[in-house]
Amino acid sequence: MKLFLNTSIAKRAAASIIDGKGKIVSQVTTDSPLLAIEKVLKKANLKLTDINNFEAHPGPGSYTGLRVGAAIINALNFALGKKVINVEIKYE
Repeated sequence: MKLFLNTSIAKRAAASIIDGKGKIVSQVTTDSPLLAIEKVLKKANLKLTDINNFEAHPGPGSYTGLRVGAAIINALNFALGKKVINVEIKYE
């Protein structure tokens, strides 16, 4: 399972839980990235320790929003001893 956090949209945050096959298990949008994480985990009946990877949306988007998302994901990876991975999104 991975948790994907999107803070690229001004004044909104979306968190998604994605299974190993790439299917979205749970998704929540709120005004707060931390609240989005809390709600999406609760909706999926998971704990932070159940998540294998934490990823943040790399952009494009609000510069401050992207920095906030990256900081939160880096903090979660550090606190839980997870490896930081780069997320690449291809736009067509």
